[in-house]
Amino acid sequence: MVRDRCVSWTRLVHGEPLRSLPLVSVIVPGLRDTDQLALLLEALGEGPLFEVIVANGEEEDSSLSLLAEQHPTVRWSHGRPGRATQMNAGARLAHGRWLLFVHADTRLGAEWLEEMGRVDRESGGSVGGAFAFRLRHSGTIARVIENGVALRVRWCGLPYGDQGIFVRRDVFEALGGYTQLPIMEDVDLVRRLRREGPMVWSPVPIEVSARRWKRDGWLRRSALNILLVGLFYCGVSTGWLARRYYGRTEEPVAAPVARSRADVGPLTAGTGRDIVVIIPALNEQDAITAVLDEIPDGVQSVTVVDNGSTDETADRAASRGARVVVEPRRGYGRACSAGLRANPNAEVIVFLDADRSDHPGEMPALLAPILSGEADLVMGYRSGVGRSVAARLGTWLCVTLINRLWGTSYRDLGPFRAIRRETIDRLGMVDQTWGWTIEMQVKAAEAALRIVEVPVEQRPRIGSSKISGTVIGTLRAGTRMLATIASLWWTRRNRSYS
Repeated sequence: MVRDRCVSWTRLVHGEPLRSLPLVSVIVPGLRDTDQLALLLEALGEGPLFEVIVANGEEEDSSLSLLAEQHPTVRWSHGRPGRATQMNAGARLAHGRWLLFVHADTRLGAEWLEEMGRVDRESGGSVGGAFAFRLRHSGTIARVIENGVALRVRWCGLPYGDQGIFVRRDVFEALGGYTQLPIMEDVDLVRRLRREGPMVWSPVPIEVSARRWKRDGWLRRSALNILLVGLFYCGVSTGWLARRYYGRTEEPVAAPVARSRADVGPLTAGTGRDIVVIIPALNEQDAITAVLDEIPDGVQSVTVVDNGSTDETADRAASRGARVVVEPRRGYGRACSAGLRANPNAEVIVFLDADRSDHPGEMPALLAPILSGEADLVMGYRSGVGRSVAARLGTWLCVTLINRLWGTSYRDLGPFRAIRRETIDRLGMVDQTWGWTIEMQVKAAEAALRIVEVPVEQRPRIGSSKISGTVIGTLRAGTRMLATIASLWWTRRNRSYS
């Protein structure tokens, strides 16, 4: 449990003793919605048991000045737009034992604070929860939608952000807050919270504006919500989903994803580590030079493992200064192993595909938890852009099996990953083909490694996929991956990690 690793609330928080802290920090993300925000703040009022924090996403919005004067006890955060970014910024200012995230166009029921007190006293280890969804509309269709939402929460345990998600502050911090997604940040948070402990579905209502339903059509908006969540679970890009949900004129600006040297700066600053990138490559002459050109500064060396190419992959890699190692026996695992053998003194290894579907400029995000001593293995989980439906479903099936059998909470099997060299040596990797990533994740869980997954963006690959490019390739790779999972499960008691 994450909560077992959190700092105890009997200690000081922001230099203040526990007894002086509020019970709840109400965090409201706002972006050009001063009128709605004014109504919400007026309805909330003030009191000793809670604090209100407005996370504004447009620093130049002068209309908020008067609102700030009218509500002097409200605390303000001004920064970049993007709901996840804003709510994380607000949470950093919070002092409450519980964080309650509400949208500016919602209205909490009269008993909300009393309910939070009851949850705090009686929840028995619950990590979070949400209020009951109510639409501010008198029509029958609104009641139908409310009942549908109630069934979704009861059966699937999945409230949306407009239901007033609340979470213990220590759990929220241990989870790293909201993932920086342009949409579905609420679904992602709830999914992670449910892995940490039970959640409370409060009967106290929270009223939600019906403006989107009235604008887009009641059935169309509800169907779109269901469709987008389903696509999110299948791995479809959150950027694509955001464009479908908000429309081009409303799409929020998400926190930027590091993609280039200019964005992230050199990796060498203060690391003092021997970082080596290993790139297995098979007939990737059209992509390999672009991939190598995007490797950030600070990587000590790049090894391209030519896995039996019949084109100019090796020559083009060498022309860009990469070390080329030849492994003529085809197989992804064989190529990765050859790269490891060629770099016995590396401290940190980054595995990266050669097809340019990943952004090498995001490497600092993968390396940061390792370089700070917080993780042994860091994996990028992909949004799904450019991946076929068969590839996404295959990944979902394998990840689901692993999570069920080993009690893990993985989200992806993405090949873009970083690991300590001593750690991968300890795992004793043996798979020679497409089961390599599965073997690493299963053994990492068995060895109780510190594992972190970070979101990474994807783009359409250059060239055809070796796995999903053909029906035969898809079936062969899928069969191999399932066989790897079965083999690892049946032999699990024979392994030890000293």
